[in-house]
Amino acid sequence: MIMLISLCLGIMALFEESSYAKVTLHLGPASVGGGGPNPISIPPTNILDYELVWFNKDQTEISVSLFPGMFYGYRATMKNGGYISMGGGLVLNIHGFGPGVYSAFGYNSCGYFCFNIEYKQALGFITGMTISPYAVRIGMTFELF
Repeated sequence: MIMLISLCLGIMALFEESSYAKVTLHLGPASVGGGGPNPISIPPTNILDYELVWFNKDQTEISVSLFPGMFYGYRATMKNGGYISMGGGLVLNIHGFGPGVYSAFGYNSCGYFCFNIEYKQALGFITGMTISPYAVRIGMTFELF
């Protein structure tokens, strides 16, 4: 977990010139290619359950998680809090890892706190096969500056 946070902070340092950023911390099970979704760990101590998403004012996002992978993409947001995302990156599942693409849709519900729910599906390519992990996660969104 500490390594994941360190990696995310390093990535966020690349975008320091941004005057606006949101970070979403997601928690939820990911399907890693072993016959269905993994159960969520209670208490949430399993690193497979976590994802960190960094969203900039220029509508780009970076998402980092062990499964389905690490991605850079574009997010189109709607006024009601809904959004869709798509992009590319490194797709991971239990069979290996390789380059690929992802798409996601989610919803931010903001009041005193911002709650988020998201479904993300990836399609990756490794030697001789395609991999297609997905995740359904809930979380909280924080506005940084």
